[in-house]
Amino acid sequence: MTERRMVAAIDTSLVATAAAAFSVLCASTSFAGVLADSRWVFPALLVVVVVAALGVLGRRLHWPLYATASTQVAGVLVVLSSQFAEHAVLGLLPGPAAISELGELLSGAADVVRTGVPPVPAEPALQALVCLGLGLVAIVVDLVVVGLRSPAVSGLLLLCVFAIPASLSDTMLPWWTFVAGGVGFAVLLASGGQHRRWRRHEDREQVTRALFGPTSTAVAGTAGVIALLTGVVFTGVGTEGRLPGSVPEQFGGTDGIGLQPFTSLRGQLNRDKEVELFRVRGLKEPTYLRALTLRKFDPERGWELEGLTQGVEANAQLPLPEGTDIGEGDAQRVEIQPIGYRDPWLPVFGVPRFLSGMGVNWRYDPASGIVFTQTNQESRPYVQQLVVPKPTPEQLRDARGPMRVAPEYLDTTGIPPQVTDLAQRLTADAGTEFDKAVALNRYFTDPSNGFRYDLQTAPAGGGDALSEFLFRGKRGFCEQYASSMAALLRAVGIPSRVAIGFTAGYRQGDERVITTEDAHAWVEAYFPGWGWQTFDPTPLSDGRSALPQYLNSELHPAQQPSSAPDPAQPSTPPTDGSTPGGGPQDDQGARPAPVDPRETEQSNPWPIAIGVLVLALALLAAPAVVREVRRRQRVRAISGGAAGSAGLAWQEVLDEFRDRGAQPAATDTARQVATKLLEHHALDESGAKAMRALVVAVEREWYSANGRSDESLPETLRTVLDSLRRASPLDLRSRAFPRSVLQLLRPQP
Repeated sequence: MTERRMVAAIDTSLVATAAAAFSVLCASTSFAGVLADSRWVFPALLVVVVVAALGVLGRRLHWPLYATASTQVAGVLVVLSSQFAEHAVLGLLPGPAAISELGELLSGAADVVRTGVPPVPAEPALQALVCLGLGLVAIVVDLVVVGLRSPAVSGLLLLCVFAIPASLSDTMLPWWTFVAGGVGFAVLLASGGQHRRWRRHEDREQVTRALFGPTSTAVAGTAGVIALLTGVVFTGVGTEGRLPGSVPEQFGGTDGIGLQPFTSLRGQLNRDKEVELFRVRGLKEPTYLRALTLRKFDPERGWELEGLTQGVEANAQLPLPEGTDIGEGDAQRVEIQPIGYRDPWLPVFGVPRFLSGMGVNWRYDPASGIVFTQTNQESRPYVQQLVVPKPTPEQLRDARGPMRVAPEYLDTTGIPPQVTDLAQRLTADAGTEFDKAVALNRYFTDPSNGFRYDLQTAPAGGGDALSEFLFRGKRGFCEQYASSMAALLRAVGIPSRVAIGFTAGYRQGDERVITTEDAHAWVEAYFPGWGWQTFDPTPLSDGRSALPQYLNSELHPAQQPSSAPDPAQPSTPPTDGSTPGGGPQDDQGARPAPVDPRETEQSNPWPIAIGVLVLALALLAAPAVVREVRRRQRVRAISGGAAGSAGLAWQEVLDEFRDRGAQPAATDTARQVATKLLEHHALDESGAKAMRALVVAVEREWYSANGRSDESLPETLRTVLDSLRRASPLDLRSRAFPRSVLQLLRPQP
C-alpha cells in the first residue's frame, strides 16, 4: 500500500501580501538614482512593512476593504509623525501640530523635486515625501493584489514609481534597480496568478513551485531585461533633473520661467560630497562666475527670474550690458571646461564681450547678463573674452545720470515697512548711493550685528521670511544674505538684483577648479555709466571670496591691497568640512567654519539606534509569531471540519515534536512515528490514548476511499498537545525560536 505524502498548508493571502510589499520595496530602489545617500531606506522599509502588517490584521479580523485601507492610511501617518514630526502626540501619533509640520516638510520637498539637481541629499523633507508616496502605493497595491486579486493591474502603479526618479535624473538610473523592479513584479505575478485556482490554504510545495519554479524564473528574467531596456528609454527622454514643465523649451517676452534657483543652490551646498563642475584657465584673479540674475522679488516665494528676452546670438561680439557706457577694465581671455555641469544657463565672468566654442543656439540677454539656451544640449568647453571693471570708490560715488535699466529693478512691492525703515536708518549718514550700498553690505558682515552664516536657517517665527531673517533669525546662508541686501538696496532707491553662480574655486597648477562647494549668491547694484557692480554681504572666510577692490577697500580699510588671494601665490583645495561661507567671528577675530547640517543631524544616533532596535526585536519575534499564526490556522480549520483535518492535526503534532528537537524519519509510517514519539517523551495514559486515536483518524483519511471527518478530532488533538506540554514543556529559547519554523520543512510520510 502506497503512503500519502503530507505537505504543510500555507495561507495564500499571506503570500500575496508579502509579494505586494516586496514588489513595492523593489520598485523603491529606483530612488537610489536621485537621492545621494541611504537615510531614506529605513523609513521607507518601515512604512511598507506597516502597511502590509495592517493589511494582514484587517483580513484576519474580516474587516471590509475600506476599513482596512483606512487603517493602513492611519498607519502611514503614524510612521510619518514618529519619524519626521517633533510635536507628535506621545512622539508617535499625528496630532494637529504634527500634521502642520508634515505639511511644511512636504511643501519644501516639492520645491526640491521641482528644481533640485540629482542626486540630492536625502534630507528629512525628501524622506517624508518618499515615504508618503511609497506608503500610498503600498496601500493601493495591497488592495489590488490581495483584496481584488488582480496583481497584473498593480504593474501600472509600480511603473509610476520608476517613472518619477527616471524623469528627474539626467543619467541612467542604476541598472540593478530595474532588475530589482522586474524581479519584484515577476514574484507578484507568480504569487497571485493562480488565485482563482488556489484555495485559501494551499500546500506549501505547490506555492513554492509557483513562486520559484522554472516558469517564474523565466518571467523574472524576461521582466528584468524589459525593465532594463525601459529604464534606458525613460532616461533618454528625461528632463535634466527637473519635472516636465519646470523649464519650458522657449524663453520669451516678459514672462517668468518659473525657475526657483535658490532651491537648486541649496542642493549644491548640501551635497554629501564635493563634485567638480568647471576647470578654468587664464583667469588672472578670483572673480565670481555668474550663471543668472533675478530681478523680481516676491514676499512669499523669494527672488525669481523675470523678463528674460530672446537677446542676441552669443557666438558673436556681445554688446555692453544694458545701461552700461563705460567698458573700461582688465581685459582677459578665459577658457572654461564644464565637467559635472549641465544646465540651460552658461556661466560667465565679469562683462562678457565675446563667446565661442559652446555650440549653437546659445543666446545672450544684455539686460540680465545671462547666457542661455533654448535647446537640450550638453555644455561644451568654451572660450570667453571679458572685461573685469575696476572702478574706484570715488568713481562710483561720482556716478550720476539717469537709471537706464528696467523699472522692475526698483520695484519695492512686497518689502515690509519695517525693512524699509531699517534700510533708511542704516544709510542715514551715507552721502552717496555707493556709500549707502557699502553701509548695507557692512551691516551683514559686522560681527556686532549678530548675523551668523549657517546652511540651516533659523526656525520660522510666523512672520515673512525677509523680516524673520533681518530682525529675529539672523542665521542663514548666501540666499538669505543676498536676498535681504537686494531688498534693502531697493528700499533706499538703488536698483538691485540677485546673482546666482559660483565663487572662483581654488587653484590647481595653472587652472582654477570650481566645484559644488563654490555655489554662491551675491548682489549686483546699478550705478549710472558703470552698470551693474558686485556686492557680497555673505562673510566668506575660506579664502574663496572675490570682493572687488572698491568694496574691499571700504569694508577693510586697514587691509591694503585687496585681501583676495594673490594670483601669484597658489591656493590649495579646501580642507574637509569647508563650506563656501563663514560664520560669526569669535573673540580673536577668526571666523570658524560653519557646521555642516548633515554632521549635526548625524551626531544624534538615538533615532537610528531606536529604529534598528525596533527592527531587530521585530525580526527576533517573527519566528514565534509565524508559529502561533500557523497553529491558530490549523486549529480553526480542524474545528470547522475542513477537508484534510486529520492531516492538519497530525502536522501540528509533528511540529510540536520538532519544536522539542525530534525529527521523524522520512521512511517511517504514521504508527512508527507515533510509537517513537510516545517512547521518547513519555506521554501519560490520556495522551497516549489520544495519540493512537489520532493515528487511526489519519490513516482513515489517507487510505480509506470513504474517509470521513472525525467530530472528536479537535478534542483528540487538544488532549495530545496538553499531555505533551505536561510531559515535556518547552524552554524559553524553543518558544522564541521554534525549530519547526526555522528548519526547512520536507514532506513527511
